[in-house]
Amino acid sequence: MFHLFTLQGKRIDAQLEHFPKNVRVHHSKSSNRTKKFEEGNSSSQGSGIGSSRNYGADAYKEASRMENEKSPVFHVSGIMSSPVFTVSPEISVNDAWLQFLEKKVHHMPVVTDDGKIVGIVSDRDLLKKLIINDGVVESSRDVTVAEIMSTDVIATTPMTDIRRIAKVMLDNHIGAMPVVNPDGSIAGIVTRSDILFAIIHQPELKLWA
Repeated sequence: MFHLFTLQGKRIDAQLEHFPKNVRVHHSKSSNRTKKFEEGNSSSQGSGIGSSRNYGADAYKEASRMENEKSPVFHVSGIMSSPVFTVSPEISVNDAWLQFLEKKVHHMPVVTDDGKIVGIVSDRDLLKKLIINDGVVESSRDVTVAEIMSTDVIATTPMTDIRRIAKVMLDNHIGAMPVVNPDGSIAGIVTRSDILFAIIHQPELKLWA
């Protein structure tokens, strides 16, 4: 099951087969590992598998072709990061950047005081508004997270198979997806790199068979 959250609240609840493609959501340009952040170089993930955009695209295309093949279900609850670090829409991009550095993440859901998901923001979004030298913010524009966040957020549920998530990520060109409980509260977050990591270390997925 997938959900689409907007500023007005949850707009769509749909299974993969009925979920719209090319939703206007946060676009990530390369593979990011939420749990690992290289301070001062948000796009650097080193060489090899994790840094290859072609590799990631091929893996997701292969994952999408596995929909009709009988294989064990692998729930996203087994690979998602939890608890989830969130950010308020009201804080400045400078303060948000400091939170990203402290928590060592690349994406954060934007959540209001009452727990409502209203957006998602990445370190790249923040860097567009900051001037940083040697990891220190030298200049920042007077804007808040609410002004730069992506306001349509695709989310999923803990029991969703990771291959179905991979297909939605591929169809919509997104790099991170919140995982929500039935009541709408955030249970976790999963990234493209989390899925690739699982594919590599879970032979039963048979993605290259």
